[in-house]
Amino acid sequence: MRAQQGWIGAQIAHRGAVMFEERRLPELLARGSLMLEFTLMRGEQSPLPLIHLHQREGWRNFLSLNLDVDGRIVLAQRRGSAVHAISIDATQERLTGGRMRLIWRWDGPGRESLLTLEALDQRTIRQQAGMAPLPLTRDEAAALIDPAGPARIGPRVDWLALGDHLQPMGPAGCFAPATPIQTPEGVVPAARLRAGDLVETLDAGPQPVLWSGRVSLPAIGHLRPVKLCAPVFSARQDLWVMPQHRVALSGPSVDFIFGEDEVLIEARSLADGCAALQPDCPGVLEWHGLLLGGHHLLMADGCKLESLHIGRLARQPLLAATTAFAGLVREGGLPLHRKPVRKIVSGNEAKTLASARRQGLRPFVA
Repeated sequence: MRAQQGWIGAQIAHRGAVMFEERRLPELLARGSLMLEFTLMRGEQSPLPLIHLHQREGWRNFLSLNLDVDGRIVLAQRRGSAVHAISIDATQERLTGGRMRLIWRWDGPGRESLLTLEALDQRTIRQQAGMAPLPLTRDEAAALIDPAGPARIGPRVDWLALGDHLQPMGPAGCFAPATPIQTPEGVVPAARLRAGDLVETLDAGPQPVLWSGRVSLPAIGHLRPVKLCAPVFSARQDLWVMPQHRVALSGPSVDFIFGEDEVLIEARSLADGCAALQPDCPGVLEWHGLLLGGHHLLMADGCKLESLHIGRLARQPLLAATTAFAGLVREGGLPLHRKPVRKIVSGNEAKTLASARRQGLRPFVA
């Protein structure tokens, strides 16, 4: 019987440790994922410490992660005479600043190390691969989660989470597995849909599902879920979606502000503490995603939700191979999404629209 794997626990700034799984870890975590969110100031020039962990052996046994003066995020490990280092260029991210998510994924048996940087505001991803990582020990894993332990977490780090699995990179999850999706045969929970099944789209009629799958993510920081409450957003039941997943809005305010019949806006921009909630309850949630040949609008209990939008990911095969769509990449079936199905509003535009809703100019949620 295969041992259970997944997210183990997290350390959250000003909150402490949160354990997701109460199970005994092996002496050595042969594979695993370390994820953290932090903030860069625009035009950052000084070195920025993210994580530093050393045991009693000091310089002969440590794990370090930081942004250096040259604009590179550097991960360095040493265990006795064994050394591993990998770095990724963050020059552009340092210039623009904003919210960042960093994931280090190691595979000891496969001798692969992967560092992935996501700029959450710009929705960009960059990666750097390395070789021969040093798998974490049980003591190192425990120290990273324990705020009273020897690990020192940088002042800009909002949280970090640790797992003994290989986390897929990039987009994959959209909404809760039980989300009711309209199909030509009626309403079907998202988790029951399979590749080849047809779903109804509001812009292009029935479309086949290319990929249907799910990912598990810690519900912390900018991964906290959004609850879209009925009957404002949906007809009968509340919908749970990932914060960056987009909802279609229409109505007089949309027409007045944007000159469009309908626009797409991230669910987190709609959180108002009333009709759209974003609870703070750390845990691990499963998210289901549906990938179609194009970018389309799905109907979920009367709410228009986008299907997965992967843009030009197919033109970056090395990056695409590290995502949940690796099977499609091997088959050469990953689609290009050249154009979003509706205008996407973000930043100040999204704030303007959200403010209009709160002030009673509420656009009709189609």
